[in-house]
Amino acid sequence: RRERVRGASDDDESEYEERRDAEALKVKSSIKQANIFTQEECARIEAKIDEVVAKGDKGLYREHTVDRAPLRNKYFFGEGYTYGSQLEKRGPGQERLYSKGEVDEIPDWVHELVIDRLVTHGVIPEGFVNSAVINDYQPGGCIVSHVDPIHIFERPIVSVSFFSDSALCFGCKFQFKPIRVSEPVLYLPVGRGSVTILSGYAADDITHCIRPQDIKERRAVIILRKTRLDAPRLSSSSLSPSIHSSERRHILKAKRSHRKADPDAAHRPRILEMDKELQRRSLSSRQRRHSDGSSENSWRRADERELGSRYTHDHAPTRRVKMRRH
Repeated sequence: RRERVRGASDDDESEYEERRDAEALKVKSSIKQANIFTQEECARIEAKIDEVVAKGDKGLYREHTVDRAPLRNKYFFGEGYTYGSQLEKRGPGQERLYSKGEVDEIPDWVHELVIDRLVTHGVIPEGFVNSAVINDYQPGGCIVSHVDPIHIFERPIVSVSFFSDSALCFGCKFQFKPIRVSEPVLYLPVGRGSVTILSGYAADDITHCIRPQDIKERRAVIILRKTRLDAPRLSSSSLSPSIHSSERRHILKAKRSHRKADPDAAHRPRILEMDKELQRRSLSSRQRRHSDGSSENSWRRADERELGSRYTHDHAPTRRVKMRRH
């Protein structure tokens, strides 16, 4: 009987592996990669990315151009959109484009050094790109599994990598405290200067992510997309009623760490700043319990409410994170 159970288990595992292999083939067949940029061209573009970072740290961009997270900063140009904790209702299909003028225009150098080169090599048609996002990762940085919003962006999704080699993973599941990532359905190496084009199954039917262990050095990626004509958009009044867009520029606090990067950081479980804050709040709440004589149940409920309210775009209220589109 034990042999029959063991045999059935082996069959199930074999069937599972076959399904994963079949899905990996589907993903791979809908991805194209090209090496277009020389090392010299990469260095020139990387210098421009550094200028973007410096400008963002000085607060010289519009409010919604810069989005900061632990070990990862985003810079939206042309078009920006709401996602994660910025949404009143969360989940696929809830993302919205900002109203026109809420983010800065695509810099000339992105057109001249990146987009025009892709057009010349036939990767994208001329006039296709109206949204450019620069993701700047520090060692150990990541972005959770997601699908770029289908109701916001046309396909294909084009990205170009800079500063170091890394990888794009498909079909992973994230857990936190400490952060852990399941084995991917497909592991796709992306080298410095390489172009990756996602369409079909890879873009729409399986999530992709950047794992912490795959960012061993600083890495930046420029994501080039076209927004749909019917993409839903927020109105200016829903963002800041009484403030004209030209008056919305304000100084953003520089949150970029100047600590020397630890080369092993990407391979160790890391405690996010959010988790540290949760611990501090929990301790503070317990201290208040002793001072005001409140019951154990009351402060525990308060902690649970705070825990639920703190989780944002990259973190779900429970240990297992649902895959989402953003």
